[in-house]
Amino acid sequence: MAERRAVRVRPDVPTEVAFVGTDERFGAPLVAFSPFGLSVQTSRAVNKGTIYRLGIRVGADYFRAAAAVRARIPGGFAVEFLSMTPPDRETLRRLYLRLQLAARNAPPS
Repeated sequence: MAERRAVRVRPDVPTEVAFVGTDERFGAPLVAFSPFGLSVQTSRAVNKGTIYRLGIRVGADYFRAAAAVRARIPGGFAVEFLSMTPPDRETLRRLYLRLQLAARNAPPS
């Protein structure tokens, strides 16, 4: 099995991802993300390869990216980021680092 390029982190609060496609708009709860992509929970049928613009509110910031569906997973799907602006990349980096630190400092369950 291939190793992941980065550790996936889960949001510390419920977080909605907004998707905009050619003929559709919808939201889905964020399950996990990395600097390379994210997964969401939804019963919505999506096709691999479909490209969406997505957005996530992160506190006072709003992160946006173009992403392609790479996999359908049980209860949802996963996307890979295709492009984003430098400020959006910085917002993603800050969120990822904050959640990695929170996960390391969390008491064992």
